[in-house]
Amino acid sequence: MASLELRGKKYAVIFRFGGLKFSRSLKTSSELEARSRLSRLEENLRLVEAGRLVVPDDADVATFLLSDGRINQKPQLLRLTLSELFEKFFQEIPENSLENNTLATMKIHQRHLVNKLGGKLDILRLSLSDLQGYVRARSQDDGQRGKKVGATTIKKEIATFRVVWNWAIDHKLVSGSFPNKGLRMPKTVEHPPFQTWDEIEPLVQGMEEVEAKAYWDCLYLRVEETEEILNFVQEQARHPFIYPMFVIAAHTGARRSEILRSQIGDIQRDTLLIREKKRRKGQESTRRVPISGRLRTALDDWLENHHPGGGHTFCFGEMARSRTRKSNVRPITGDEAQDHFNRTLQSSKWKVLRGWHCFRHSFISNLASQGVDQRLIDEFVGHTSEEIRRRYRHLLPDVKQAAIQSVFG
Repeated sequence: MASLELRGKKYAVIFRFGGLKFSRSLKTSSELEARSRLSRLEENLRLVEAGRLVVPDDADVATFLLSDGRINQKPQLLRLTLSELFEKFFQEIPENSLENNTLATMKIHQRHLVNKLGGKLDILRLSLSDLQGYVRARSQDDGQRGKKVGATTIKKEIATFRVVWNWAIDHKLVSGSFPNKGLRMPKTVEHPPFQTWDEIEPLVQGMEEVEAKAYWDCLYLRVEETEEILNFVQEQARHPFIYPMFVIAAHTGARRSEILRSQIGDIQRDTLLIREKKRRKGQESTRRVPISGRLRTALDDWLENHHPGGGHTFCFGEMARSRTRKSNVRPITGDEAQDHFNRTLQSSKWKVLRGWHCFRHSFISNLASQGVDQRLIDEFVGHTSEEIRRRYRHLLPDVKQAAIQSVFG
């Protein structure tokens, strides 16, 4: 009926009631005390089921059941700290309302916010001055590749804070809008345009490795280069799931998270159903992409000859350490996928590729260079805004040159 979970050094109780899942911190590190409160909660659930205890319609269910029916509502907090606000948010948001990757990113943002603003900051006194001080301090931190943390990263951290603040408004924990009006960010540096291998290679001659990586991050592969790298991976991959993952990325434009989210049932004879991160009106959004011949062959071999079982398309089969335990099948994580990407390419010229996303903008660029209708490209990759379309609307250099020559000679 209910269970305990150790979160850090404190126990929390998880239970279901009325078809909903509830989670509440018990604010104790004592297992004995936690189990005692768990037993009382389970007894109260049995009393409710028997009709001997009635939960009022306006009651906070977890508070009511954990207090043996003596308290209907949570006590109103006269003071709420930054750490408490985030703790409440992560405890009380519905299960599966956010992707695991999104939650992990938000928790990284939380750590930076708490580190700079202080976990004991009275959230009810948060001001624009506090946020501006955060931006100023954060912009002095070391970022990736010898640079300082940029405006784009800081904007995402502030956006996470705003999401949590708006949630707190809905739950009557704070009042008033998030105080970011007038917040100023550091100037952004424009990234180099997406370019082909032949364009980037002469540009990075003589550059330091850190400086050159900024250009290689903007690489997109021609069709023949895409097939060359897939041939390399097919021969060199250490695990049978790696090659089909590369082919899906290259031949569908799917993001890494979308590849890892894939279920076996999403693979049909001619099309692949891609489960997107975004949601429309609370429902998971999807799109369909035709399956190429090479992808069909790669998936068939993986599923028929190597797949360890389970519903996910890409997963590990972990061997049990005991004869009394069965082997465990679990999906591949984002960090594991990136690690295998790097390991597979580390001894080749393709080691300059930063990650899976290179295949996505290569897929889009090659479709655009062949004159594929923009509406079809949007349908394949899930783009909806004109801003994103402009970002990927870059054709191969020789196609551009041919266009100019066809007009001006």
